[in-house]
Amino acid sequence: MKKSFFLLILFFLLTSCAGSQKKIQAIQHLSLFDTNWNLVAINQRPIDTLESKRPHIQFSKKEMKATGNNGCNSVFASIDTIEDRLSFGPVGSTRMACQEGMEIEMAFLGMLQASKKYRIDGYSLLIMDGNGQVVGKFVAAN
Repeated sequence: MKKSFFLLILFFLLTSCAGSQKKIQAIQHLSLFDTNWNLVAINQRPIDTLESKRPHIQFSKKEMKATGNNGCNSVFASIDTIEDRLSFGPVGSTRMACQEGMEIEMAFLGMLQASKKYRIDGYSLLIMDGNGQVVGKFVAAN
């Protein structure tokens, strides 16, 4: 009886450790590319939007472009990235007029223009300006 109980406890410990390893590996393999990123903060201020209007961005390695939505309009830009550097070319967008969220839209566009570096920290993408200040924080949506 004691041996069965001990083996059962050992089994649960080993399987829980294996699950933790899988989570750690998933975090280590998260990439700027092939990930959908939802905006959660600009200039250290949390973004409060409806999920349906959540600003987001995706990066295409093949085309070296970024596409997304700033909460009101679709945005697109070429990107330049080497190692931890990230800069956006001229940002284009659709021109819909929205009753709400225009300040988020302007801050989103300013964040892209200020971008010089990025870092992936767990499930977060941090966009930084030339001084290393975090100007945008995204979380992985997938």
